[in-house]
Amino acid sequence: MNTNRVRMIEKNEAPAELGAIYDRADSAMQDGQLPGPTLFGNQIRALAHHPALLQALIGVYEAFAASPSVERKLIELGVLICSRVNACDYCLQHHTPLAQASGLSREQLRCIRQGTWSESRHLWSEQEWLVITYAEQMTREPQKIADDLFAELRRHFYDRQIVDMTMRFALCSAWNKFNDALALNTELAFRHAYADIMLED
Repeated sequence: MNTNRVRMIEKNEAPAELGAIYDRADSAMQDGQLPGPTLFGNQIRALAHHPALLQALIGVYEAFAASPSVERKLIELGVLICSRVNACDYCLQHHTPLAQASGLSREQLRCIRQGTWSESRHLWSEQEWLVITYAEQMTREPQKIADDLFAELRRHFYDRQIVDMTMRFALCSAWNKFNDALALNTELAFRHAYADIMLED
């Protein structure tokens, strides 16, 4: 069912300088490869109403990609936790296949989908559990993050890594709200990839 609340700008309507961004988004799932610094197709098509804003946001993710400080698996894990807390199906359906490709197991991914990570502590390494805890508390009540949690973060990550994770998870919450307010549809390739992971063995 089509639920997009704004008109999607297709590539042939967009300014020529956005063409490479469209191509990168639309090829994100080809050959099972993780995408480069890009947004997802319907985010692109919505943001193309404001081309300069779209290009600026791509620039943010290009900066992350040009000098990554945190393992991709941990970033994807935190993004999934934020998206689950915010109940954003668009981001859950996109990032679940990416998280699997970066190293999270199907059991871990199903646990996130069910919201049962607190009852499944045995599935997570110490570092993964710390990322889960930080992403969840950031998303729910960032002003109440305890000094003890931050001290534990600093035992595992240096300041640049903490800053990068914090920004990635904060941006994720912003995208969750953007996607849901505009009722963006998940593109078919990501819906299928997500459904395949969620199927029981």
